[in-house]
Amino acid sequence: MAITLTYPEGCALVCGGTGRVGQGVVRRMAQTDVPTIFTYRSNKDAADALEAELRAEGLKVWARQMDMEDDASIDATIAFAQEQAGRLHSVLIPAGAPVPFNRIADFTTEEVETFFKGDGLAFFRVVQRVVPHFRKAGGGSFVLCTTFANKRVIDFDGISPFSKGAVEALIRQVAAEEAPHNIRCNGVGISVVVPATMEQFKAMLPPDPGAGLDVTTPEQMMCNLLNRVVSWLRTGRPAAPEEAGDLFAYLASNQASYVSGQIVIVDGAAAL
Repeated sequence: MAITLTYPEGCALVCGGTGRVGQGVVRRMAQTDVPTIFTYRSNKDAADALEAELRAEGLKVWARQMDMEDDASIDATIAFAQEQAGRLHSVLIPAGAPVPFNRIADFTTEEVETFFKGDGLAFFRVVQRVVPHFRKAGGGSFVLCTTFANKRVIDFDGISPFSKGAVEALIRQVAAEEAPHNIRCNGVGISVVVPATMEQFKAMLPPDPGAGLDVTTPEQMMCNLLNRVVSWLRTGRPAAPEEAGDLFAYLASNQASYVSGQIVIVDGAAAL
């Protein structure tokens, strides 16, 4: 007998649905027959294309522009979701701020503040605006994106786990404090998610400049860390977007109703 994911009546909101992970999450949630509202910040073309693709399959999806740094924008999106499809029962955030690369001590204070505002603090804004709706409705589920770099240090990638460490603390705190309201909160730690074979992905990578003090530019740092992470993938391939989407969809479902406060890593065993 096949296992089918089920959800409460109502809809899901995917915050950040146009990136690789985001598209995988939107597709999987919509394919479970959950009416799904997904947001984008600036990539309207990608959002429109994804919406058209899924609607052509007969799925209930809506694309909407939203700024996770703006309370009014978040509130308007929540209201839009409820108007389109009723109760909001799941909020999934598979995206974050674009990650700059540098040695952590070489970032300026202003750069760190800007990144946190668009990443960890933006996650908090969404959670903080949604929780009252979940409480009123008798419960709900959050699934937030974090990073496997919280489990294994990656040179030049320190600012991401610095912020996502705060997101993981948020996940645990919300899971503990909101459990009496039947609100769950979990996280998915992302590694390399690319719709390609290992050979195809390696062919996309520039040559590794090597480690050490000679790595000075952001481009060199990105090449170095990507080549390093790829070498850690024990499964021998990157994750497909839909595989990340499968985990987000499961954690939001009724079948995960006893799972809360957990961080599940999608990393091909790279953190081991």
